[in-house]
Amino acid sequence: MPESYDLTVIGAGPGGYVAAIRGAQLGMNVCIIEKDRPGGICLNWGCIPTKALLESAHLLEKIHSAKEFGIDLESVKPDFPKIVKRSRDVADGMASGVEFLLNKNKITRKKGTAVFKDSNTIWLPDTSKEEIVSKYFIIATGARARELPGLPFDGKTVLSSKSAMVLEKIPESLLIVGAGAIGVEFADFYAAMGTKVTLVEMLDRILPVEDKEVSAFLEKSFSKRGIRVLTGVGVSNPELKGGKVEVLLKGKNLPETGEVLEAEKILVSIGLVPNTDSMNLEEIGVFLQKGFVKTDTKYKTNLSHIYAIGDCNGPPLLAHVASMEGIKAAEAISIHAGNPHHLRYTPIDYDAIPGCTYCHPEVASIGLTEQKAIDLGHTINVGKFPFIGNGRARAMGDAGGFTKVIVDRHSGEILGAHLIGPGVTELLPAVSLGINQELTAKEIASTIFAHPTLSETVMESFGAALGEAINL
Repeated sequence: MPESYDLTVIGAGPGGYVAAIRGAQLGMNVCIIEKDRPGGICLNWGCIPTKALLESAHLLEKIHSAKEFGIDLESVKPDFPKIVKRSRDVADGMASGVEFLLNKNKITRKKGTAVFKDSNTIWLPDTSKEEIVSKYFIIATGARARELPGLPFDGKTVLSSKSAMVLEKIPESLLIVGAGAIGVEFADFYAAMGTKVTLVEMLDRILPVEDKEVSAFLEKSFSKRGIRVLTGVGVSNPELKGGKVEVLLKGKNLPETGEVLEAEKILVSIGLVPNTDSMNLEEIGVFLQKGFVKTDTKYKTNLSHIYAIGDCNGPPLLAHVASMEGIKAAEAISIHAGNPHHLRYTPIDYDAIPGCTYCHPEVASIGLTEQKAIDLGHTINVGKFPFIGNGRARAMGDAGGFTKVIVDRHSGEILGAHLIGPGVTELLPAVSLGINQELTAKEIASTIFAHPTLSETVMESFGAALGEAINL
């Protein structure tokens, strides 16, 4: 006989496991299905292990600059296998933590790939073959790396972000196609390891979704470190030759006939494909658009008992967005089921989603860019403060970059913030909280920030937007 649950979550990534826990907190009998370890790509092969790699890279760079701090060290070099092992150990520890949380909340765990037999029944054809019946489903299957046409991933020469973090040795040369957050972070890491890195972006700047000034500053920083950055350049005619890859580059600042580039390895980071195939979703009547599950503002599909969250339901493809959508979907289901928890549903504000890139210097942003605010008809004030004017940054020996805020001139409303420099991913929540709690620029500028801290740059930026910056 099929097992029966109130809620079944398909996928245990940052959206799925959070949704399952919130559902259990709300009194539902919950089952979660995952083909790999809990935590999904983010925890096992994305956000967490890549940050562990980058911490090793940043520490290595810091050691190389030790003389600037009055410390003499003999020559140092990376032990690459140990760096990779540390990254895997960090990921494994976090995955064990998620397993503990699922068990703590008495959530039934099933291993396998779920396929819908009908709109109320799934089965696990590749593992136990068992069937599960559920009143509600949350699809949280995430997404996978998109391949470059004509060059499928092989994990050896043609790399996805997953295979790029477990190489056996440091490659001599690496071509990275796509300069979004993933491409930029791996360019940073492998350049620090000593690899000759070429970073190619088809659009006119790296990190194209970020503020133009931020993109320009990062490109200049990367170029100083020896990373070759090519923007406005397309990649074609890929071929594998003698264990290496050869491509034709065409575009801005290249010869009219293009440039043939050979590299030991190529990392393709040109976007993601939703993991919605092979689930029979369309067969049971769930509406998909280009593979993404279409939902309403409460993450409900066109079938009233099936919900979808995270990367599989479309942009923004971010782990922290998936987690909050998981909470919201579980709460929406509880309300729909008539459970007496007196919940009041509040939707996510997708205009105030924080974004972070953990290269060096770090990049963080939220809300509108300067150009977007103008395009939407706002009369704005822009406040900027350079880290060179911040005492803590100077003491750290890491004073490149700036914080920049966009403020409505008439109301003082905080429209956006764009930061590049040391520790900015940890500074962004101050602005995020301000936006979500509808604080004004004056209220943040009038708040006492501890001295000396990097966070003072945020206060000073809002002061600058008001014409009241003291240390500028």
